[in-house]
Amino acid sequence: MSYARIDAEEGLDRVQSFGVEESEKPTSNARPIYGFDARRTHALISVAAATVMCLFGYEQGVFGGIIVGQEFQEYFHEPSPSLTGFVTSVYDLGCFAGALLTLVVGEWLGRKRMLIIFTIIMTAGILVQTGAHTMNHLLWGRFVAGIGNGGNTATAPVWHVETSHDHAKGKAVVKEMVVNVSGFVISNIITLAFSRITTEAQWRFPLGIQLIFSVIILVLVPILPESPRWLLARGREKEAKSVLTRLNEGNVEADFKTMREAVREEQAVQASWADMFRGGLPTRRLLLGMILQICQQMTGINVLCYYLPLVLHKSVKLPELASRLLSSGIAVLYMFSTAASVFFIERLGRRPLLMSMAAAQAIAFLGIAISTEIGHGRGALIPGIVATVFITFYFLAFGFGWVAIPWLYPSEVSSLSMRTKGAALATACDWLFNYAVVQTTPIGIHYLKWGLYLLYAILNAAFVPLIYYLIVETAGKSLEQIDKWFAANPGWLVHKAGDVSYTEKEAPKEGDHNGADPDREERERLVHQAQSDERSLETYNEFEYDDDMHSIGMSEDSEESYGLHKDGVDGR
Repeated sequence: MSYARIDAEEGLDRVQSFGVEESEKPTSNARPIYGFDARRTHALISVAAATVMCLFGYEQGVFGGIIVGQEFQEYFHEPSPSLTGFVTSVYDLGCFAGALLTLVVGEWLGRKRMLIIFTIIMTAGILVQTGAHTMNHLLWGRFVAGIGNGGNTATAPVWHVETSHDHAKGKAVVKEMVVNVSGFVISNIITLAFSRITTEAQWRFPLGIQLIFSVIILVLVPILPESPRWLLARGREKEAKSVLTRLNEGNVEADFKTMREAVREEQAVQASWADMFRGGLPTRRLLLGMILQICQQMTGINVLCYYLPLVLHKSVKLPELASRLLSSGIAVLYMFSTAASVFFIERLGRRPLLMSMAAAQAIAFLGIAISTEIGHGRGALIPGIVATVFITFYFLAFGFGWVAIPWLYPSEVSSLSMRTKGAALATACDWLFNYAVVQTTPIGIHYLKWGLYLLYAILNAAFVPLIYYLIVETAGKSLEQIDKWFAANPGWLVHKAGDVSYTEKEAPKEGDHNGADPDREERERLVHQAQSDERSLETYNEFEYDDDMHSIGMSEDSEESYGLHKDGVDGR
């Protein structure tokens, strides 16, 4: 039987007709059509996805390494700070456009076609950058490459997770960030290696070498399987089951049924854009993911990531070669710090890590501001060393606490009905504010000098109370438990809410008219939404609740169904 999109109005009858014939069960001895066994297929998928994230990290570091070079400066006639900021940040503007395109066409094209198309787009941008003869060529090349990277980075992690074993998904985001930082390390080493060349190759080769990443992606992705979840969502059940069989090398009937039910449930409760921005708890959950992604950019990470050699050369007053050497060393420490966070992200929790590391980052930027001001125009050695120590301290703190959590959090904090849209919007916010930070940094270094770093010290300090009062702890909780927590705590302030789920609180009992909760209507509606009831959000909005739950105008069968769901809110 074919799988088609399930509209909310069609009700549960059609949902229950969702089935598969016994004859479609795969055999465990099926020969892999991709030419690899399950283990090698998973390894190659990981390599392809890692290459996408590594290329992302490489682009974050490469331009900061070439704009300090004398050959680049002379070739483009000593660009002004504002032009330097724009040619660097226009890449992020392209990434923002690519992320929005993914939101529009991603589900239609599928994971593999998205990666192939956007890698081709990025390759075109890389070629234009590498062969640029004017600043306009460079600008357009970076913008086009950004579109490709924005689409790829929005697609590759999803494809990777949807083709991975369940037990391998938990730390996937952190591992992807480690690979991302390794690309940043490679870019610093490459620009360092070519820094002593006195021809155009000093900046053209570090840009052109990105084509190696494109070739790896374009060779691997076509021979690897499509996401089985996406195939199911498009009604291609036999293909989905075939892919699952080859990813697991065995009878996967139970996994297939579980995935099919999850896809069906996700389609049945998809929230519209109007639902998400209507206000109340759904909007709050959407905004929390977006806020944390914005905060990540406003910590100042890309002041240092994109412009680390420039910061060390212009602000700290180190020689160009010393700036490049230190940039490479700091990048390696940053990678180790990010890798170490894998072991603590679940153990310590999101809130403690974010608050403590935001405080550490505030201290780091304050130290950078003071030391660069003391050493300004004096060529003093000690202030330069102190500033370098604080810059290193900042990278260690950010890698340990802030590099992964803001990417993980939107998918955790969003309800099932808006998880895809919520994560996409949060990613778009990240790119937009990334652009704003990267665009203004050269201008800030030139005009504000040490004041730029003081500004980011203040912002990091402000994030400590913001996280304390607004950000919900999600570590150690299943997505269902997070749904119940929000239903039990509808207010924005969370510092006194504790860690009590809905079922553990004394909730209003059915038929209890005394001491009615003024938020009862909203709470009852949201419990159903959070637990992914088979009906759509629009159906709930038609209900008119009052204090007497038996007067909401439901039919006898619907009322009985409602009671079962309310009493068994934990089950599905």
